Amino acid sequence: MGISTDLNETMRDWDSLAERDALWAILTDASKVNGRWDIDEFMATGEAEIQTVMDHLARIGCPPMTNGVALDFGCGVGRLTQAIACRFASCIGVDVSGEMIQRAVLLNQHTHCRYVTNSDTKLPFADGNFSFIYSNIVLQHLPRRLAAEYLREFVRVLAPDGVLVFGVQDSFAVNDTRSLLFRVRQQVRIRSRIKNLLKIGSADMKMHCMSEAIVRQALGAAAVVDIQLTNTAAKNFNGSLRYVQHAPTTGYIGKQYSVTKTPRPLRTYRDVR
Repeated sequence: MGISTDLNETMRDWDSLAERDALWAILTDASKVNGRWDIDEFMATGEAEIQTVMDHLARIGCPPMTNGVALDFGCGVGRLTQAIACRFASCIGVDVSGEMIQRAVLLNQHTHCRYVTNSDTKLPFADGNFSFIYSNIVLQHLPRRLAAEYLREFVRVLAPDGVLVFGVQDSFAVNDTRSLLFRVRQQVRIRSRIKNLLKIGSADMKMHCMSEAIVRQALGAAAVVDIQLTNTAAKNFNGSLRYVQHAPTTGYIGKQYSVTKTPRPLRTYRDVR
């Protein structure tokens, strides 16, 4: 199966999920399925997440230039994009799903924010265009080789003094002797939950891991300045981003990378208290 096929399948899956219940497809709280997410509550999770990220970047001495253009990759309905737009001179949300983008446009509150549908591995932006790029709970749903292509694209469109922040699921807990069984159960649970609750025969929310070695290879000469463990794989994540000191003993291990084109001292989750 080629990258273009992977991308087409991803687009079809997320268009289908968006048609049935876009908000729940993004934040899969079982109590919110079938349109039970309150839109204000949903969007507030994006504001809280971006504030957490900005506070963290300031704490590690890596704040982005807010007078530039920001990019939210895998924007969905704009949960994070709207919060980013409040902090930057200009903001763009991009997503493979046209159905998601339609809903994002309707929810847009900012004249300096726009949304773009992109169904190509190449992002439709010039080199060095963005002072800030953010992506969370997105790359984990893409096949690894497709996610790696987008990491290379992030570096291409990142400004020389820009900051890139993204999250991935790195791996499964090394001490989890049941990890293989867990992986199988987790995939079955995610897929069956989606199909049963939304009554969809075709949509499939897949999960993929990207190790640090693969991430670094995709980033090329870009400088990884910070790595944090996150709670994005936790059952109770639900849009409430937290940095954690220890990797979970079972299940997926989430990591957030902060990247620049200018080398800076590397900080990891062991350095930040």
